[in-house]
Amino acid sequence: MAELGNTLSRARRARAITLEDAERDTHVSKRYLQALENEDFSVFPAPVYARGFLRTYSRYLGLNPEELIRVFPNQELTVDITPLPAISRPVGNSISMNWVIAAFVGIFLIGAGLLLFSTGSDAGVIDNTPRLPQGTVVSNPQVIQPPLAATPASGQFQGRPISVQAGLVPNFVGADEASALAVLRDQQIDYVVIAVPDKTAPRGMVLSQTPAANTKATADLSVTLRVSRGPE
Repeated sequence: MAELGNTLSRARRARAITLEDAERDTHVSKRYLQALENEDFSVFPAPVYARGFLRTYSRYLGLNPEELIRVFPNQELTVDITPLPAISRPVGNSISMNWVIAAFVGIFLIGAGLLLFSTGSDAGVIDNTPRLPQGTVVSNPQVIQPPLAATPASGQFQGRPISVQAGLVPNFVGADEASALAVLRDQQIDYVVIAVPDKTAPRGMVLSQTPAANTKATADLSVTLRVSRGPE
């Protein structure tokens, strides 16, 4: 085990805490906590979740999250894709089929040209491309979207994925609390969580947020989340 995982594991064992205890207290899946201790970052759907859960776990163990973030591998998670096996075909058959296809295409184009010439159609080409009013400026900021939502602890509500857009407050409504806190900690945004009873929403679901999604994220910004605690 390398420096990061060894530090987390030793801190947990020194406090006589099991992974099940940490899962219950942090609301982070035991699978992800084990992956942090083993430095198996391929388990996480995106780096934003790995960094957010690392901040949560390190604070829980009484460690300095900023020191551990500095040794966190700073690379994108990749997926190994096995290339499809090559299919060999006889050269002669391939050439023959290509000539047949080319002949059919040629005949079709000649027939279409003769038809247009004989009818003398002067209909213009219809352009269905939508046009914006002159002077409209379209902005296209970079959007970082995790491919999958992080899986909360076993038996807990799993919300929708959270899209993170640079410089703006994400939309947390409908997401699960663990994923929302992971994103807030990774983006280093201060937050307050208000637990409220709710008979219709599952436990751990974010019901509302202040400020609203897409608000500009400033240095002194603090996000307040109302999270369901289920029926009392």
